[in-house]
Amino acid sequence: MTIINLLLIVLILSASTLCVYLIFSLKKLLKEVEAVRSDIHGFIEKANPVLENLAEVTNKANRIVSEAENYWDELDGSIKRLKQKVSDFTSFKVFRDAENPADGLIKNLRALYKGASAFWQAFRRY
Repeated sequence: MTIINLLLIVLILSASTLCVYLIFSLKKLLKEVEAVRSDIHGFIEKANPVLENLAEVTNKANRIVSEAENYWDELDGSIKRLKQKVSDFTSFKVFRDAENPADGLIKNLRALYKGASAFWQAFRRY
């Protein structure tokens, strides 16, 4: 046997060993990839209910905010109506104050009427 034949046999044996080692390494790698895939699948399964709850909480928060906005709009409208009523009341007061010259005449006529009726009542008694 020549050296070339011996080296060829060593080469074939080392290639066979390398192939066996590669098969075991790929099997180990496949197990690790399967474990990672299973972990990712578990995370996804756990994340789905969380995302559904988050969507439900978001919907509830949106509903609460919209109801609060509606209440705020009603409160704002009530305040504006009250402000308008107060404004109308003060404008009537100013309007009545503007009639003061005629008001004095009316007071004087009432006083004259009361005086005349008091005089007639006193005159009838005697």
